[in-house]
Amino acid sequence: MTYKLVTFGQLKLFDELGQAVAFPDKALLILCHARTNRWEQKSRAEIARLFWGDVDQARAYASLRKAVARILAKQTELGISILQFSRDTISVSANSYASDVDNLLPTDKIAPLEYFLQVAGTLESDFLVEVAFESEGLTNWIEHQREEHLLLLRHALLKVSDLDEPAHMTTFKSAALKILDRYPADEAVRTALTKVYGDLGVTQSGMAADGPKRVPAAALSTLSPQAAGASIEQVTKRSPRIVLLPPAASKHPAAIYATALVEDVTIGLCAFRSVSVLAPYTAAQISQRTDKPLTYERYSISYVLDTRLMEEGSGCSLFAQLIFFGSDEIIWAERFDIADASLTGSRRELAVKIASAISDQITGNEFQRIFFEENGAAYRNFLLGQQTLNSLDLPQVRRARRHFREALRADGQFAPALSGVARSFFFEWLLTARGDGELLTTAERFAKDAITANTSLAAGYRELGVVKLYQRRYDESIEFLQQAESLSPNYANVIASHADTLVQASRPGEGLEKIKLALDLNPLAPDEYFWTAAGASYSLGEYEQALGYINQMKDKLPADRLAAASWGMLGNARKAKQFISRTFEVHPGFDLEKWMAIVPFKDDWQKKHYVEGLRKAGFR
Repeated sequence: MTYKLVTFGQLKLFDELGQAVAFPDKALLILCHARTNRWEQKSRAEIARLFWGDVDQARAYASLRKAVARILAKQTELGISILQFSRDTISVSANSYASDVDNLLPTDKIAPLEYFLQVAGTLESDFLVEVAFESEGLTNWIEHQREEHLLLLRHALLKVSDLDEPAHMTTFKSAALKILDRYPADEAVRTALTKVYGDLGVTQSGMAADGPKRVPAAALSTLSPQAAGASIEQVTKRSPRIVLLPPAASKHPAAIYATALVEDVTIGLCAFRSVSVLAPYTAAQISQRTDKPLTYERYSISYVLDTRLMEEGSGCSLFAQLIFFGSDEIIWAERFDIADASLTGSRRELAVKIASAISDQITGNEFQRIFFEENGAAYRNFLLGQQTLNSLDLPQVRRARRHFREALRADGQFAPALSGVARSFFFEWLLTARGDGELLTTAERFAKDAITANTSLAAGYRELGVVKLYQRRYDESIEFLQQAESLSPNYANVIASHADTLVQASRPGEGLEKIKLALDLNPLAPDEYFWTAAGASYSLGEYEQALGYINQMKDKLPADRLAAASWGMLGNARKAKQFISRTFEVHPGFDLEKWMAIVPFKDDWQKKHYVEGLRKAGFR
């Protein structure tokens, strides 16, 4: 029986029927190493150094003996003998198995296009992507193989000509992007890509410069002394990386054109030297990941271009938003009419427009990116805190604060982490519902520290504006939030905080319109967006609409009082009592008068309206 060893995307052994064979991981790695390096016999010492080179020789040999015993037991169980072991050597029966690695062997027996498609198809997944790096030797070997595979792909790609079939062109594009992501300065591959797809109207004069555009002096002040003292070329050595997420699958007739448009944008961005574009296969993997810190570590993403089809009556538009990965800030967003996207010329003109806009925004945001990414430890802990703070849950809020403090231990002036600490204290004040002024004062202090550390970031102004609201200083609150919004006009979180302030300042109509804008910019919004929208709706007398927004919250507990008041105003005492019971389960000492004393409504009519609903619900 001939077995098949799969090494790309997974490491598994399959029999002739295509069934996976349970086989020890170390045996699979030995087979993989033998097939890749073309050997049939190695000394035990070499294999021990490869797998356990980071420990002393005696422990490495002991680990190898245990692995050999497991392999022999499994081979006896299966009745096979792919691997043979002597006192000093390990041998492989090369003819007893095939491998996907064989697809990469150079050959003159097939046409260049066929060989390229074979190599590109094999390399869709990374080599040994799921294997844990147990030693430096194994890590270096795997990385070297991946580098060799990419060079093979490049060699095969550059020999291809006369691509006529759309599927082949798509494969060519994916392979070129994979190479350009690793080697952004590879002009031969860039030229081949634009030759196959056409230049999309992007000329040398329209390309972004290699470095950032003119940078204001204030931006330099946000960098560490080491970075500020470096040259622009040194500071921006790594090109920012962008991943383009295509629209979700849709049955709308325009969906196929929207996907083609995003593909054209991807190609267009390759003409700009100021950005590195992640390959579509990688983009598909990233779209399924929810762990931001791990995603950043693995792919070093700086920006995400999120696209969605928006059906509007009989028409359809493509909504695109460019998100700075570090702060979740939407730095650019626009809708594009794709009525003429079925016309190749119109679609490509639109693709150039979008690609140019993206390149300009990324170049203009370059120093903010460097500010976030220059200190790896601070940035990673900030991302962990930011992810944890998405839940309006007191233990999670305190856990997030610990991550932010870890970031500040790495860099005491890291403004995003200072803003995160401020937000965590505000959330704790909100969730404990005790009116603890010390929590608000602490939040205010950290927000001011964040502004001092970096005056060009919106987050500090946002947090200070929120604190001022609950200190009943409405005009100051609106002023700080307007400042935050002017710094980041498309930052959905800032817009949401501004909306909340307008609602509490007894301007619920304006607040509802603004929170709708934030939801439009960030459809996968955190709970606080929906909570704000629900509060605005209640104040406008739209009680069912308020309940509808509450139902969209993942954790509805913080809005139980608002839900009870809404049901009370709708005359449904039974439903209202459910939320009263839950309120007292979470806050056994809840007191209506004390609670209303800290609710920051500016005008009496709004406060009386809320009290009316709470009393009708059954609160006393």
